[in-house]
Amino acid sequence: MSGHNHDTSADQTNPVGAPRFVGHALLVAALTLVSRVTGLLRDAMLFASFGRGPIASAFVIGFMVPNLFRRLFGEGALSSAFIPAYAELSRNDPAIARRFASLCISVLLIVTAGLTLLGELGLWYMGSRAGWADDTLLAIRLTMLMLPYMPLICLVALIGGALQVRGKFGPPAAAPILLNLTMIAAIIFATHTPAPGGLNDQGLRSAIHIVSISVLVAGVLQLLWQMVALLRVERITADFSRTAEPFKKMLWVMLPMVLGLAVFQINAAFDTLIAWGFAPKEGGPAMLSLFGREMAYPIADAGQVVSLAGAQRLYQFPLGVFGIAIATAIFPALAHAAADRSEQGKTHFQTTLHHGLRLSFFIGLPAGVGLILVRVPLTRVVFEHGRFDLQDSLRVAAILAGYASAVWAYSMTHILTRTFYAVGDAKTPLRVSMTMVLFNVALNLTLVWPLGAAGLAWSSAISAACQVLILLLLVRRHVGAPVDASVIKGWARTSILTAVMAGALWPMLLSYPAQDLAWPACALLLCALVIVGAAVVLIGAWLTGAEELRWLRRSRSSG
Repeated sequence: MSGHNHDTSADQTNPVGAPRFVGHALLVAALTLVSRVTGLLRDAMLFASFGRGPIASAFVIGFMVPNLFRRLFGEGALSSAFIPAYAELSRNDPAIARRFASLCISVLLIVTAGLTLLGELGLWYMGSRAGWADDTLLAIRLTMLMLPYMPLICLVALIGGALQVRGKFGPPAAAPILLNLTMIAAIIFATHTPAPGGLNDQGLRSAIHIVSISVLVAGVLQLLWQMVALLRVERITADFSRTAEPFKKMLWVMLPMVLGLAVFQINAAFDTLIAWGFAPKEGGPAMLSLFGREMAYPIADAGQVVSLAGAQRLYQFPLGVFGIAIATAIFPALAHAAADRSEQGKTHFQTTLHHGLRLSFFIGLPAGVGLILVRVPLTRVVFEHGRFDLQDSLRVAAILAGYASAVWAYSMTHILTRTFYAVGDAKTPLRVSMTMVLFNVALNLTLVWPLGAAGLAWSSAISAACQVLILLLLVRRHVGAPVDASVIKGWARTSILTAVMAGALWPMLLSYPAQDLAWPACALLLCALVIVGAAVVLIGAWLTGAEELRWLRRSRSSG
């Protein structure tokens, strides 16, 4: 257990003052970057091969349920509840820690397998009933096919939490890459045809089933990958003695966490379901029937489900690479500091939170504003291939503007929520999250009428910003000054740098309208915008002595 003692010591800062967790965050961010790049490539190939039609939309719906569990457990409740319990047991009694981890794995396997069986039976019953539109029936079948991915990825997430406690951040962050590469290979295999006109509709429907099966194959590969990494640092046992009490304690903490950390995933799921339900479908009615009244659909076609998925993929790129990476790496530091009841521990806890809030804003605000500015060339370069044309790309760009406006808020919420969990308060973020889910649904049902699918994105952004404000107010009961002068100064500097960046990029966008350029010129424009924008922020941060930049630089040699 020596590796654990070294990597997760309470000393989470290096001698020069940079937060130790930033070193772990950079490793997670680097691997997550590869994961997000391959994820973008996966989605681009999927959209290019299947277009923005009903088949791709059905796949997005089918993949949503198991993917929801991946995001929830991989970035949320299970790991956040398991990590503190396992870390404490590892410090005090390594033998019980080993039995505790083994019990959690066993129980999780049984529970998720049971839920999968119930889900399959429910979907089978739904599919057997008459009256479904063709698109909806395909979505039900694809969901049935991919639902078994859920227990596999939940186990991957739990094992990943154990590895993080042992200081092994690499294997959990690398696991999603296996999913993306497996699906990319399946897309190439399923859609390859020598026919000059490509696959017909029936061929595409067969191909999407092959891609769905590849999701299950990827789940098995991810689980094997994590198990090999775990067995190098921990042994699995069938002896569960003396683990009942810590297991009950973890469950008591985890259950509210499931909903407390799931707010973004639940909101994204509602966005997708509303886009699907409020759009006409092939083989379905031409008018929307709502409360006994017939009216026009507020969303033009079910292909907006694909547009939403594309926009979510793009805004989640910086969020996953930086925002969640920082939150994942900061949580052990917060947990260790919270466990230290001395005055030094309280000071370290507050300082760690300040660092997290500043770093998440330092990266999130320029990333979000940058996404809004480059949204048209970005969506064109990433998605405009094969069956996905210019108009499809512009639809994604319109939705992306809404989501991107709150990248800073999504990132900061992960930091604040984990701050509550580190001190054992899971109820507060639960209540806030559930309120925000209801608020988001109400906004969805309001803004979808004037703004269409873009209204769903703006609803999520507004809800995220409100959630940050509420959490900052409530976290004061655990942290004397969650936002002190240093945090305000850091936020102000970041805001000014972001405004300067926007001022530098705006003339370039006016001079070269991305929607009017050929694809190669659009790619060059995107590269120029990214380079100039990043240079403005980084050079400005260096010239103004931004501590956030020094933390990131120093962590390379110390973390």
